[in-house]
Amino acid sequence: MIDGRRLSRIIGAAGVASTEKEIARKVGVVFELPMLMAALGILLRWWGESSNVDIIYDSKYFDIFLWGLFVSESLLLSFLVNHPLRYLKENWLNLVIIVLGLPLLAGWDMDFAALRLLRMLIVFSLLVHVGSRVEKMLAQNALSATLLASAIVIVMSGVMMAVLEPGIESPWDGIWWAWVTVTTVGYGDIVPRTPQGRLFGGIIILMGIGLFSMITATFAAYFISRKEDEVLDEERSQYRRMGDMEERLYNLEGKVDEILAELRKK
Repeated sequence: MIDGRRLSRIIGAAGVASTEKEIARKVGVVFELPMLMAALGILLRWWGESSNVDIIYDSKYFDIFLWGLFVSESLLLSFLVNHPLRYLKENWLNLVIIVLGLPLLAGWDMDFAALRLLRMLIVFSLLVHVGSRVEKMLAQNALSATLLASAIVIVMSGVMMAVLEPGIESPWDGIWWAWVTVTTVGYGDIVPRTPQGRLFGGIIILMGIGLFSMITATFAAYFISRKEDEVLDEERSQYRRMGDMEERLYNLEGKVDEILAELRKK
């Protein structure tokens, strides 16, 4: 079975390995937030184009910003990691995006098909980044990290469904659909009807089963750990009291010995 890390390397979006220097790993984490925002921005742009809704930001400049983000990440991390060639080899998709985006930097008008391919590759790479970050957060088995990872999955899934499904009129409706789907409630007020929408919905249903189970388990582990902490605190308090009693008994024995010694002298 292929694990997430190996799959990311095959895809060409593995990020910074856990064995790399701490500074490289920290800088890689810093890039995660703009990556998340960029992925959300592209999905919103696609929804606007498919729904004839005007999005406030200029698509051309946004594409250049995304391209520059990939260039900055690749150059900086290649300089910081211990093995630059291995990093570039495991993140070859970034290099493909950089090469395809060179006409944007030169100010050339890209063919629509080439620009669409570039955007699809960017979205794919960013979603892999998001998935990798969510996987790491869930692996921490911490309540705050699990809730944040769940929120990321729900928001991204909702916006993606709004792009894929014409019957979902806004990203807010998509996020609502993702929320009730992940929690296995399924009110049925918003239902995907197109093949691509149903296919994506099936993926979210399967993901939701594992994600919601993870949330439930994390809540249970959180409350159990709190109870264990209370028990441990009580045990420590009892140990301290027992230690105080032993010390008092030791002092008392010393005084008794002194009294007996004085009585023997008399």
